[in-house]
Amino acid sequence: MHVRPRTFVAPLALVAMIGASIATGTAMGTATTNGYGATAAPLSNASLACAWPVESTPAKANVAYPDSNATYWTTPYVAAPGMTITIAGNYPTARFFSIDTYASNAQSFSLNGVGSALSDFQINPDTGSANGWQTPGAANGGAYTVTLTNDVAAGMPNVIPLAPATPTTPLLKAMPATTGFVMVRVYLPQGGNADNPAVVPLPTMTINTPGAAPRVLTPCANSQKAPSKASKVVKKAVGVIANAILGATGKFAGPPPCTTNCTAQLQFSRAGGTTTPFPNAASGYAAALYTPAKGYLTVMRATMPLSATATGSAPAVWPTATNQALWPSPTLDLRYWSVCNYIYKVPYPVVKVGKKMGCIADQAITLSGSASNVANVVLSSPTDRPAATRQTGSPVAWLPTSVSNTTSQEVIAIRNMLPNSQPAPGFANSVTNVTTYNDAAAAQAVMQQYYPSAVQCTTATFRRGAARGGALGGANACFANPVTPRT
Repeated sequence: MHVRPRTFVAPLALVAMIGASIATGTAMGTATTNGYGATAAPLSNASLACAWPVESTPAKANVAYPDSNATYWTTPYVAAPGMTITIAGNYPTARFFSIDTYASNAQSFSLNGVGSALSDFQINPDTGSANGWQTPGAANGGAYTVTLTNDVAAGMPNVIPLAPATPTTPLLKAMPATTGFVMVRVYLPQGGNADNPAVVPLPTMTINTPGAAPRVLTPCANSQKAPSKASKVVKKAVGVIANAILGATGKFAGPPPCTTNCTAQLQFSRAGGTTTPFPNAASGYAAALYTPAKGYLTVMRATMPLSATATGSAPAVWPTATNQALWPSPTLDLRYWSVCNYIYKVPYPVVKVGKKMGCIADQAITLSGSASNVANVVLSSPTDRPAATRQTGSPVAWLPTSVSNTTSQEVIAIRNMLPNSQPAPGFANSVTNVTTYNDAAAAQAVMQQYYPSAVQCTTATFRRGAARGGALGGANACFANPVTPRT
């Protein structure tokens, strides 16, 4: 398996939309539709009419390996000497929340030893408010203020670097070298409704530039509404734009042929790399390529880390060693994990069949095994889905393979997000600790008992095993009788 390092992690849609604007020399729309005024390219702070103009979800922009349990909001800006951006808002009610900044090359960076990301538990509340990831039992909704500035030093609270010390080469040549991006991520919002301002209250942004009056940007109106007819048309065009604009740069031309250091199909390795656009600083991904086929199933099995499923979509103090009264064990391993299935073809969407998304979060999987920590997931077309996986509480979950793109390989990916750091050294077996990409042996050495495995078998093999032992019997039969599809 060789997942192209440059393409793993959302949202590619942001670059595609801005790239389309720059390429055509036209505006991105009006302030009421996507946050940009009538000013044409190139990008400038003056052209921003509101904050968070790009909202990325599989329903609105299914590109670049998104997690269907998460929503990403992004605002571009152009850094200037002495400039600061103040982000003021209220904590969302969700499992995870973060704020990241990126340079013009869409990469994370550090300045004076300060990284360009803050996870929820690292964001201190305003005076008189509380942060549910810091204070046991505190309900979310408290206020916070984060400053983007280049006047940063280690130990300063609630600050993120605005831009790297040296401008980077832009992801798209028409962008200024001092372009920056700020992104808000929210995973598992309460009720699953990220577009509800009561659940995810998007913050305001105030741009302060020396010699100019502060510009206050409130959240764009469309970011908290269901897609309009026009936005649905845009969503369908995103893949074409991504391929045409980003493919032309040579950085997103599509999956490369693997010639050296290739990992075999169904072998997991850490996906991503130092050229991944808009990486989530808190996450790592164990991924494997495979080829679906009619009449065959793919079965993934892995011992899973203990995550914060007990709180569902509510915050809880992190790291968990400081909150032993809440958890049944002293510590958790991760904040969140999920299993997703993607098409390995530009624009790298999560598989979606009707309303069924190809992602499943930790809290939605029924674990099995003597320690109740083993996940079994079957991947197949809807017509080949085993009946045993349809039963309520089935110990074998199911994810669809594509019914519209049947000639491309697909990618199984397991996210590990925010490993616990307590007690030191914390959860050592997270894929985030694997330092070599596309190397199955390196991933296995670090993940050890948490390293996943996957096989393929015929639907008949699974059906015979299920007749004797239910869904788990079917999965066991597949592992005992694997076969490579004849395609």
